[in-house]
Amino acid sequence: MSGIDLVKSNRSFRVLLVARAASHIGDGVALVALILYIQAEQNTGTAVGALLLAKALPRILGPVAGALADKVDGRTVMIVCDLGQAFVYGTIAIWLPPLPLLLTLVAVTSILDTVFTPASRSAVTAIVDRPALPSANAWLGSTLNLQVAAGPLLGGVLVAAGGISGALAANSLTFFVSVLLLVRLPRLEVASDGDEPQGLVAETRAGLAFALRHRTARALVLTLFLGVAFGAIDNVALVFLAREELGAGPVGFGAVNAAFGVGMLIASVILIKWGGRMHPRNLFLLGWLLTGAGTIATGFAPTLVLAALVQALAGIGNAADNVASDTLVQQNVPRPMLGRVIGLISTAAYVGGGIAYAAGGPLLDATSPKFVFVLGGGLVLGVVVLAQRLLPPARELRT
Repeated sequence: MSGIDLVKSNRSFRVLLVARAASHIGDGVALVALILYIQAEQNTGTAVGALLLAKALPRILGPVAGALADKVDGRTVMIVCDLGQAFVYGTIAIWLPPLPLLLTLVAVTSILDTVFTPASRSAVTAIVDRPALPSANAWLGSTLNLQVAAGPLLGGVLVAAGGISGALAANSLTFFVSVLLLVRLPRLEVASDGDEPQGLVAETRAGLAFALRHRTARALVLTLFLGVAFGAIDNVALVFLAREELGAGPVGFGAVNAAFGVGMLIASVILIKWGGRMHPRNLFLLGWLLTGAGTIATGFAPTLVLAALVQALAGIGNAADNVASDTLVQQNVPRPMLGRVIGLISTAAYVGGGIAYAAGGPLLDATSPKFVFVLGGGLVLGVVVLAQRLLPPARELRT
């Protein structure tokens, strides 16, 4: 079945896809609106950094969120989480509270999204046949890529047209739209492993123990943690490379920054149509290889145009390894453990990103943008070698 046929023939998947697209684009709008609001009200980098931290810190609860997704009907989890985000963002839009309370409310939305993520990715295995999983993951990945590519632009337009409150209200509306769609999904029954139900903490511990024992899950957690920790340090250096070494103005920097997201969208289109033709293990390795090579090449790029082209190459790699990672987990982890493993993998990636952001600034100050890109890309290539050794051979993996 082709990617287009999957969307045409599978009503439940089509509902989930449109719901995710609506809320993802709304999230992109909200982030821009909140950054602009905090910058105008506080006018400090520390305040903006606190906002990003409030969004990122709750992601460490991924394993707990996954345990909840494994215990409760997935449709119910997704509906409750999106309703919660709709009301919280609506409250922010009406009130525009002072910074401490605003950060608390933003953290609440991040907790809800952290719970939503494993429930939605587990749901894919219940509504999509195994051979169609690569295309399904590519479709869902494209909605997140739209958040990166279109959300900020739409957010700027909505802030200009309706102010901060108008943009945040629009984001709240996208979650209500998502809920109206999600109620049309069938009930997603909880998969049982035959054991007696346990408390949430015990289920979380069981999930962590399972991931440590399961070769594929263990390999993905470690490689994604290291890959993001090494690969994301270039996010700190990109503005300095573009502005100081390549002479870019604001528009030029915006273009090279957007090129990564454009590459991710290109990869999504390719994988929707042909993703099932490559084994997800090979796609995972190829994705990290392209990411590492594109990062190194960005450091050596002599012009802004070439920097944008190789950043797009790195974006193609990033989208490929995202799709491959989701597919490997869905195809090889038992359904009763799926939410917990997905939650743990998501947490590993976010923790890796946090380390990259913390280390990237001091490393950049001590060296140069070029050095940061070359070092980060080289270490990512090392992760490819590690993943090749840690992942089971393709013949031992289920597809």
